[in-house]
Amino acid sequence: MREGSAMKPDEQLALDLMAAIRADAETACAPNSVEMVSVTFDVSSAAASGADVTLEPRIDRRTRTVLFTGGMARQNGAPVMKATAVYRILPAG
Repeated sequence: MREGSAMKPDEQLALDLMAAIRADAETACAPNSVEMVSVTFDVSSAAASGADVTLEPRIDRRTRTVLFTGGMARQNGAPVMKATAVYRILPAG
């Protein structure tokens, strides 16, 4: 980012949603760790600064080596942002 530029509400929401998704992925794959392969965001409306946010991570599918996951961010009950992510499940050790 440019020096002096402030993070926009949708950018902060994307970071918060990814943190929730990653935490859910790490819990689901423990004791193995995970490494991000890809992530996609779909924004359905502008995020409002200061509004209450609900983050809803979910696991879609898990194989031996890959985790397909994602989540939804809602403000005042309305969907604002959806993310889908793929993580590589690393060997324990």
